[in-house]
Amino acid sequence: MGQLPHHDYLFDLADRTAGLLESECSSWRPCTAEKRIGGLLDFTDPRVEPLPVIVVPDLHARSFFISNLLNYQLPLDFTETKKPLTVLEALEKDKVRVICVGDLLHSELRCRDRWLGAQEEFLQDVFNGPNMMQEMVESLTLLSKVMELKCAFPANFHILKGNHENIMNVRSPGNFPFRKFANEGEMVRVFMENEYGDDVTMVIFCFENALPLVASLPNAVISHAEPIIPFTREQIINGMNNDQVITGLTWTENNAAEEGSVLAMLQELTVYKQGRIPRYIAGHRPVKGMYLLRQQGNFVQIHNPEKQHIALIYKDKNFDPDSHIVDIEK
Repeated sequence: MGQLPHHDYLFDLADRTAGLLESECSSWRPCTAEKRIGGLLDFTDPRVEPLPVIVVPDLHARSFFISNLLNYQLPLDFTETKKPLTVLEALEKDKVRVICVGDLLHSELRCRDRWLGAQEEFLQDVFNGPNMMQEMVESLTLLSKVMELKCAFPANFHILKGNHENIMNVRSPGNFPFRKFANEGEMVRVFMENEYGDDVTMVIFCFENALPLVASLPNAVISHAEPIIPFTREQIINGMNNDQVITGLTWTENNAAEEGSVLAMLQELTVYKQGRIPRYIAGHRPVKGMYLLRQQGNFVQIHNPEKQHIALIYKDKNFDPDSHIVDIEK
């Protein structure tokens, strides 16, 4: 087992990343009328250089997923380079964008037995027993890697808010206390406050609440979950503290979305071009195999928690889930 990140390192990194996000108003992250960060990453703006995009589904404490991602060698026609590049090399050369759909913490079903063991420890007032310690080493290692990548490549590495981005386990706009196999949300909150104190917990919470909700590309839209209803561009930009918008983009259950919500948002947020067939891509609910199609094939769900799948969105190709979703596991 590895070690927990040091208090000062984690505080400084989270503070730096939160500050970066909170000042991210730019041509690709439009501000609200009050000059605050908006909830949309807009890569359809003609001022933004078009780049191919890698969509990374729910990570759930899998730092090995990020390591394999960075070492994955991309197809030549994806980066349009003379020699193959890894994802890290492509980021360094400004040849790709990476968009993670959120859910950074909580190992979920992969470590269900560990969660149950941690809950037994928790019920005996042991907040940092071996089960919980191993869980938090994995979660905070992943969180640290993702924040470091955001700081290293602020214009090209992005994280969207998922329903697990709630380290304080509060009920607030778009956030709900979380429990699934155990009392995970409360157990993480208590662990953080005991191991790190309020300062680190709060600055990570600020990072989580500065994350955007949706990314729009000329040929795709990306969010954590299927949109419960259609949201307009303005609603998303102004939705950072709107319960309906946040919940409707991060918590949607299968078969709960309004029919047509995806198509309406594709029409609102993508760029029309003859022959272009845009797709809406998200994670959130687990799928078997490579993907699941919903909403007459307009919505592609890609989160298989047992695999390390990514979606490759080419600049000038329609997204084909059969050939553009790849497994990067070594």
